[in-house]
Amino acid sequence: MQKKLIVLAVSGALGVPLAAFAQSNISIYGRANLGLDKYSATGSSSGVGNFNSRMRVFDSGSRLGFRASENLGGGMEAYFQLETGVNWDSGGNFGQSGTNNAGSTGFPASRDSFLGLKAGWGEISFGRQSIFWANGLNAQTGANYINASADGLLTGLQLVAAPVTRQSNVVAYTSPRMAGIDVLVSYSPSAQEGVSFTGAGQAKNSILGLNVKYRMGALYVQADHATNKNKANAVPATGASTDTGDKIGVSYGYAPGSRAAFIYERLQNKAIGAAITGGNGVIAAAGDTLKVSMWGVNVEHMIGQLAIYGGYFRSGDVKGGTNAGGAASGGTKSTAYHVGLKQHLSKRTGVYVSYNGIKNEANAFADLTGGGYTSAGAVGMPAASSGADVKVWAVGMMHNF
Repeated sequence: MQKKLIVLAVSGALGVPLAAFAQSNISIYGRANLGLDKYSATGSSSGVGNFNSRMRVFDSGSRLGFRASENLGGGMEAYFQLETGVNWDSGGNFGQSGTNNAGSTGFPASRDSFLGLKAGWGEISFGRQSIFWANGLNAQTGANYINASADGLLTGLQLVAAPVTRQSNVVAYTSPRMAGIDVLVSYSPSAQEGVSFTGAGQAKNSILGLNVKYRMGALYVQADHATNKNKANAVPATGASTDTGDKIGVSYGYAPGSRAAFIYERLQNKAIGAAITGGNGVIAAAGDTLKVSMWGVNVEHMIGQLAIYGGYFRSGDVKGGTNAGGAASGGTKSTAYHVGLKQHLSKRTGVYVSYNGIKNEANAFADLTGGGYTSAGAVGMPAASSGADVKVWAVGMMHNF
């Protein structure tokens, strides 16, 4: 009865005839993940750009979604997903950073949302979709269980950007699974084409992603490659900026609800468009090509209804900067770690306590950027905050529906 009432309410709110819902298999789902935390980022190299400790009622990754599918016959099926990030704590677009987090929350389809068709040949989908970002079973602690986790370093390093995360205007093809392997190829002309591409003196922006997964029993392997070519259609005097990334991870489920994983990633930003100046001066100049490698481990362990989470991720020094003979000034390493305990009260509800930390060397400014979780601004700490160490204590509750 309750589900029927929800569908009726959604039908009225969206102006969709109730008969339309009856023609397909529609489901409504979501998550509420809120709590109280204390965020700080202090100890910067210059003594300025610090973010002193503050208490927050946080919302991390809450969402509301709709899914539907329709059997078209002959083994073919049409489907869609419309998922929107919501801030239960504020009712607006602003995340914990206090700035607009419209890239993840507040507007319809702010999270992965697409329309697709699948059959024996695989599936094809169009819309807003994740490329390179997700790590699947290899790192799902922050994505699905608590507030944040150390693997955020893979996309929140700041000095060297990941090529792409959640991207608008994507077409994606997923192959059928054969011998435990499936392949996902994604392409996007990027969100900027219609706005900033003039056709005069600019190189067109395009994004390409490749994701390969292997599943066999308790073993899970995932490899990703992505290229963001001629980023933002910009052609600086030093050449078109292009970001690339490669990542491979492997994990093993050694007991029900328990898994150990290792991830390695390599990033390159070719011909960066602007200089990067940290607390100790210029780290890299416009036109430099920056490279970095990083690795990490992630562990999930269940004891009855209690889950224990831990992770450690570390980046090497950034190479290719103007200073220090081709190295980005040195002192550009970052180390991230997390520990968490979650008591599952039911299949859908749990309470948790966690600690997340990032230790930045003098010219590094990595932050917890996913979903605007940082206090420093939606995109994380600026270069002026280099050397500041991030600390977050949290107690929270998550309910999935």
